[in-house]
Amino acid sequence: MQEIKERNYLLDNLKVILIFFVVFGHTIEYYIKDSKVLMTLYIFIYIFHMPLFIFISGYLSKNFYKMKRKAVKNLLIPYIIFNMIWYTAVYIGTKKAMFTVMYPGWTLWYLLSLFFWRIILKYIVKIKNIVLISFIVGIIVGVIPAVNGYLSISRTIVFLPFFLLGYYTKEEHFEKLKSINKLFAFIGIALFLFIAIFVVNYNIVDYKFLYNSYSFSSLEVGLFNGLLYRGILYISSILFGACVIMLVPNKKQRYSNIGKATMNVYVFHIYLVMLVYFFIPKWNMGIIQNILILLSPVLIIYILSRKRVNKVYEGIFYPVNKGIDTGKKSYKWFKRN
Repeated sequence: MQEIKERNYLLDNLKVILIFFVVFGHTIEYYIKDSKVLMTLYIFIYIFHMPLFIFISGYLSKNFYKMKRKAVKNLLIPYIIFNMIWYTAVYIGTKKAMFTVMYPGWTLWYLLSLFFWRIILKYIVKIKNIVLISFIVGIIVGVIPAVNGYLSISRTIVFLPFFLLGYYTKEEHFEKLKSINKLFAFIGIALFLFIAIFVVNYNIVDYKFLYNSYSFSSLEVGLFNGLLYRGILYISSILFGACVIMLVPNKKQRYSNIGKATMNVYVFHIYLVMLVYFFIPKWNMGIIQNILILLSPVLIIYILSRKRVNKVYEGIFYPVNKGIDTGKKSYKWFKRN
């Protein structure tokens, strides 16, 4: 029983740390073109945070029958609703209308991609060497210009290997990883920070390459370099993620409970981040403004992880889910009669 608790605390702690970097990355995104330091931090974060987040999603999807059954209610419907809310907010702010479910608004691609992964998981795990195949396809797909942000197709394909790695990972794999000397993790993270500094100073590649939502040609990256960079990025994301897991505690921490509310933070934080952009314009940056930018993710996570926010989240979907359940019961009744 104790082992199960420790495993859960490890996952909760990982989710808290990763959601912090998600919010932090989105908070500094507005300012990165005007600061090499922030750009370096941004690239440093994007090497590992979403790949590891998706890896955990895969690890938690082992019961794919249950996950597939709940995918529409827990992922697709929230995606549609929050996408409409996002585009409504964009319209209010810019007066430009674009109400669509075909293009995920900002961060909402993750909900749609996770929906696709959980729907197809049952079928693709039957394919021999599917993990290797997914890596190969993820590298090659960047060659196709038509594979882009539409329905989050590009990200769904490119990030799929991390989801599968998580699905196939067992508890003992975590234990073996955490038994390694933590010094290697610190050295590894320092190395990736150096890589981020190198990429920024020598302008190696557009930072948008890390989004995995663009074809190579759309970012003006040649075929050879595109294949090479994505292959290197895959390897870097795996190694960086392993370093993070090695350092994250597997026992309960003061922040562990936030791990249960990461979905609330994920879907709502973009609106609070927009407020940060509004109150801290990038043309008026100073020491105080930089400190506020760095501290605001902590405040955002604290606010959005409260139980009241969770009640708001549940309140949005209660009538929808109730209608779905009623519809299912009615369908079964008519089918029997």
